[in-house]
Amino acid sequence: MTDNDSHTRWQNILITQLGLANNLIILLAVGLLGFGITFLKDVTVLSFYQKIFFWCSCILILVSIGFGITVIINRLDDFKITAQIARKRQTGNRDGIENDRQESKGLGKQTWNYFIIQVSTFLVGFLCLLVLILIQYKDKIA
Repeated sequence: MTDNDSHTRWQNILITQLGLANNLIILLAVGLLGFGITFLKDVTVLSFYQKIFFWCSCILILVSIGFGITVIINRLDDFKITAQIARKRQTGNRDGIENDRQESKGLGKQTWNYFIIQVSTFLVGFLCLLVLILIQYKDKIA
């Protein structure tokens, strides 16, 4: 196996894992949002701080879902451009291939940045919801 084959194989694994991780975070975010709304239905009174944590959690989780969808769209654009590059190489038409490569490289970097933002906002939203729950059940926990 050549180094290029190994690189291609690991690159395919990386692409697959990014998609799986993105989908998992979106799924968890939707579930967490549903849990937060259900929790709100079951609690009669929230303190001022609980309301702040609730709204911060909801907003951050929605932002995370939005960035997750953006990651999906960005990846699709990147795959489309990569397919165009492969087609141009196959047909020998090299017009604009360098521009396409630069655009694909930029989309790849954007995808990773969006993914990091997606995970970060999800984690902070999760922590806000966790604090909200801990405040609610502090008497039962302590």
